[in-house]
Amino acid sequence: MTSLQDVIEAYQEISRAEERYRETLRAALADGVTQTAISKALDRTREMIRQDAMTEEQRAEMRRAAAERQRRKRQSFSTGQPQE
Repeated sequence: MTSLQDVIEAYQEISRAEERYRETLRAALADGVTQTAISKALDRTREMIRQDAMTEEQRAEMRRAAAERQRRKRQSFSTGQPQE
């Protein structure tokens, strides 16, 4: 059973993680890492987390849709026709 103390401790961990994230972000920017690179890395991370939360059926559907997009892209290149 989750107690109120567990909730408080989890919240404190979030606060510490947020501060560590801000410190790391500032250091990366100071070291010359571009905001664009950071943004792209965070986007990839968010996508990985989103996919981790999917069911196997959802992942299979996502893979089918990606394969279909790739097939259409290849087809449009070979025919010279725009994608639908």
